[in-house]
Amino acid sequence: MNLFSGLEKFGFSGDEDFDILKEDKKKKKKAEEPKKKVVKLLEEKDLVLKKTVKCPICDQSFVTLSAKTAKLKRLEPDFDLRPNFEVIDTVKYDVTACPHCGYAAMNRYFDHISTIHAKLIRQEVCSKFRPTKAEDVDVYSYDQAIERFKLSLVSAMAKRAKISEKAYNCLKIAWLDRAKLKTMPNTAESEKMEYNAVRKEYEAFYKQAYEGFLKASATETPPFCGMDTSTLDFMLANMSMHYKKYDVASKLVARLLGTSGVSARVKDKCLELKKQIVIEAKKQQIAKQKAAENPDNK
Repeated sequence: MNLFSGLEKFGFSGDEDFDILKEDKKKKKKAEEPKKKVVKLLEEKDLVLKKTVKCPICDQSFVTLSAKTAKLKRLEPDFDLRPNFEVIDTVKYDVTACPHCGYAAMNRYFDHISTIHAKLIRQEVCSKFRPTKAEDVDVYSYDQAIERFKLSLVSAMAKRAKISEKAYNCLKIAWLDRAKLKTMPNTAESEKMEYNAVRKEYEAFYKQAYEGFLKASATETPPFCGMDTSTLDFMLANMSMHYKKYDVASKLVARLLGTSGVSARVKDKCLELKKQIVIEAKKQQIAKQKAAENPDNK
């Protein structure tokens, strides 16, 4: 039935669809459609905050970046206990560096500095430091983070810090170099040169860290930069594997397995590491025997 009949003289055809509830039905249908959730992927900058810090050496304030620890999702650490998190590399934010006087230190040490140490910093760091224009950035690049840790190491050496503090600075620089290597292309000749330079720096700082922590474990009392003896021993055992020092790794693992108070989780990891030590040590011994039997073969 054409309910619009009689309107032809006004130009309407008269065959329009007649349903006064048509628009309401469309709105209702639209409203009933489930809304698609827009999931915003987290970026590194979302897990970083800017905070104002006052330098204990020059008393000037500056802005530094810090990781939002409450929002971090922890992943499995590296073999040498390097912490890993989703989206962000927190190691990049473990140093506070004053852009005015050059004093820098790992976050746990920055504010805690004695009068004698402050005097040494002023004499050996601030007197040589040339301020540069502070960059307003949302995140630190690996190059910026490594630079900041090197400043921290300079300050640690200037104030005659404990070996463990200097070793930890070296270790974290090595960790950052290792992470940087994963982001670097290594195909063109110029890229290989840069890659090899970073690799060389990584090995140099890693060795300093390894030797430093070995000495610290024998000469200092725990904690070692926040690590207890068991944590340090486990880390050193794994680092010893990097240098194929299986005898050192074996002694450290044996000490851990024989120490009461070490968690069952750590002891399980020690048992796994012990198996690996036995396998690698056997391979090393076979290689030495072959070399001794065939001295002319390189």
